[in-house]
Amino acid sequence: MKKITYLFILFFTISIHAQNQTFYRLIEHVEKTPESEAKDIGTLSKYLAKGAKTKKELVQLIYYWIALNIEYDTEAFQNNTTGDVSAATTFLNKKTVCSGYANLFKEICNHSKIKCDVINGYAKGNGYKGGFLEQTNHTWNVVKMDDKWEFIDVTWGAGECYEDMNGKLTFKKKLCPRYLLESPEDFILEHLPENPEWQLLEEQITMDYFFSKEMELKRLDKNGILIN
Repeated sequence: MKKITYLFILFFTISIHAQNQTFYRLIEHVEKTPESEAKDIGTLSKYLAKGAKTKKELVQLIYYWIALNIEYDTEAFQNNTTGDVSAATTFLNKKTVCSGYANLFKEICNHSKIKCDVINGYAKGNGYKGGFLEQTNHTWNVVKMDDKWEFIDVTWGAGECYEDMNGKLTFKKKLCPRYLLESPEDFILEHLPENPEWQLLEEQITMDYFFSKEMELKRLDKNGILIN
């Protein structure tokens, strides 16, 4: 029994070490992107592909590049003046809101021959104080990995927004891989697609249940917020 436990711990340690090595290798490739390789989306897509050994790594590279290079436009969000959120404009301005992040992610995936879609829906992000949302408020992606779809939220992966005492939002860049290829079971705790088919669950949940106290407790538990 002790031998089995030791082998399990050894395997787990080696696995974590390998994952960390992969992460730093991919981040290094992104951070060393030459200006000449980021002059347009097509050129960038080819550069990112050079750093990927697998399809999964290419998706990770796309996520990391966008998260590290695109800033959230808090002013446009607060003033409801999002303007042009196309992939091309987002890439050019390096600043956008959630739909711009999602459109750019999809466009780079298109260039990389990765099947991807943009999803609109309801999300319990920064500033969510509980209760029912009357309108959709967020946009994210799904990508086809082998034979299954997995979720991407590169907006939330890029950083966090903080509201000061005067109600002004400030964006702080902070790379978060947590929303990269997340499972439907975890993703649904904070994201409800407008089209129920994109829940990708064996049993779809209703909007009422998404905003229920039970789901809110699950979300808080996921985020490490303990409720006594």
